[in-house]
Order: sequence, then structure tokens, then C-alpha cells
Amino acid sequence: MKYAYMLAVLLLVGVGLPMIIPGPDGKPIMSPQDWLPDQQTLDSVRQQGQRAFQAVSDSTQKSAGQLETLVESSGLLPEEQNKPTREVFSWQDSEGNWHFSDSIPEGMDTDVHIHQIKPINTLPASQTGGDLKPQEPQAQLLQENSGSENRISQILKEVQALKEKSQQRQQALDNL
Repeated sequence: MKYAYMLAVLLLVGVGLPMIIPGPDGKPIMSPQDWLPDQQTLDSVRQQGQRAFQAVSDSTQKSAGQLETLVESSGLLPEEQNKPTREVFSWQDSEGNWHFSDSIPEGMDTDVHIHQIKPINTLPASQTGGDLKPQEPQAQLLQENSGSENRISQILKEVQALKEKSQQRQQALDNL
């Protein structure tokens, strides 16, 4: 506690004393105006802040555009994601049953509710045949195809294409 008291006294003396001691011209060495920045400095700081904000805003928009392009080109979004919202109409009949439709029924202009439906973020199911066979182990496939050099070269080409695509995606992510 006594150290805090001593520190406060030293701080007051260090700040207050130059405002009391007269300089060579008879005025105090420092004044409160010396502690405040001038208008030119304030304007300069404001301009730098505005330029920095604009640069961050521009780079954010550019990054968002690149990310959107990357996601769209990679096929990660289903086709429904790019579609606009749809309107679904609902109404209640005289018996109290609710009905839903993509068009307004004739003669039901009143009491029809309009709902904006966004596409659901889903992926389509994969197309498979009726007969599903369990996959054979990779070692057996390689043994069966060991005599076929064409198949091996095709597999190597596919692996190389996958490597290149992976590198392109990584480069696009690094550029973000």
C-alpha cells in the first residue's frame, strides 16, 4: 500500500512539476496544450483510420467473392442452394383442415397465408443399382488387374489429376 502511495506522489510530481517550473522565457516548461495533439495530427490519424477501414472492407468483399466462387466451382453446394426462395400458400377450409400449395386456389383470395421457403441445405442421394455387392479388398483388385498395364496407368493418371486438383484448391484457399 505504501508503494502505491509513493508511486502516486511521484507521478503527480513528474507530471505537475514541469507545469509549475518556469522556463527561460518565464512561462512554465509545459502546459496542458502540450499534452493534446494538434488538429493536423488528429486529421492525419482520422484519414489513416478511414483508409485502413476501406482497405479491410475491400479485402473482405474480395475474399468473400473468392470464397463464394471456390465453393460454387468445387460443387460443395447443391443446386437448390443457388435457387431463390419459393412461395408456399396455406389456407384453412370450412372444416378446419389446413391445405398447402404452390399456387393460390381460385376464389380463396382471403385467408391465404404466404410463406417464403428457402431451399434446404441437402445433398442429393447417390444413384445406386438394385444389386449391391460388398466391395472387394483393394489387394484383391490389384492382384486381379496386375496383368493389365492399361488399368494401372489409368489409376496413376487419376491419382495425378486428384493431386493437381487438391493443389489448386489449396492454392485457392491460401489466396483467401
